Amino acid sequence: MTESPVCGIVSEGGSVTAPPLLLAPFRLPTDAFARLFEAKASSEVGRTVVMRYVPNGLDKTRVGVVTSKKTFHRAVERTRARRLMREAFRLERAQLKPGYDLVLIGRRALVNTQCQTVREDLLKVCRRARLLTMGASQGGCK
Repeated sequence: MTESPVCGIVSEGGSVTAPPLLLAPFRLPTDAFARLFEAKASSEVGRTVVMRYVPNGLDKTRVGVVTSKKTFHRAVERTRARRLMREAFRLERAQLKPGYDLVLIGRRALVNTQCQTVREDLLKVCRRARLLTMGASQGGCK
């Protein structure tokens, strides 16, 4: 089995299965989005994502994703961008410090990007925001 460009799993027969979903405890509730767009929320800009973050006082880090029609004109592009950002968070959340709410805002560069690139970009913006655990801040992406 290998990883496909959109982070699905390709079996030996060539069929692609959907990647595991982001579990509900790690999803950002709709009412929490408003706090992240207030002036007190910090942000970091990467090549493929813009990350806004604020402490949440919980023992876990939650994420929400935003893709706009202005940036991603077609629904297929918006869906793929959301899937890539969620999957990058799912794969790298063990390296993030607990206790933050994140909103990942997709940039146009996500359209023709593979999952590995989004993961690396997410780690870069998290490193700049000092949201990585001590062991993760030294190493790069897997």
